Amino acid sequence: YDVHKEVFGEEDARAIAADTSFGAADGIEAHFDKAVHVNTFEAHRLLAAASAQGRGEQMAERLFRAYLTDGLNIGDADTLRRLAAETGVEPVTGGAEELRARLAEVRRDGVTSVPLFLFDTGRTISGAQPQDAFRTALEAPVGTV
Repeated sequence: YDVHKEVFGEEDARAIAADTSFGAADGIEAHFDKAVHVNTFEAHRLLAAASAQGRGEQMAERLFRAYLTDGLNIGDADTLRRLAAETGVEPVTGGAEELRARLAEVRRDGVTSVPLFLFDTGRTISGAQPQDAFRTALEAPVGTV
């Protein structure tokens, strides 16, 4: 709650805390009160490795469940190794500089919130957006912004 309050303001923090539907459609029970607020760089690096191994979706789901349901520290190296093993992902030792470069590129592009959606049209949508924004992005001709 305190982190959400600091980032989004008190009204949004209360709404997030009260929303029990977050993740329910995917079978994830969100317990924001259990979430351990940590630097998630290594979790993102693991997710990048999992994606390269064709297991990105499984790793993302496990990381969300670890963070939101289990209250695990997803910045901890031992925890990340265990989660990787659970999902059949071989952790890599490299990739940190590549990920930092990609994150810097995304920030230069003006992305300040997640999730981020990139469309073939060249359009990007970040953060919570209404359905109409997605409809517009999906229906725009390829190559337009």
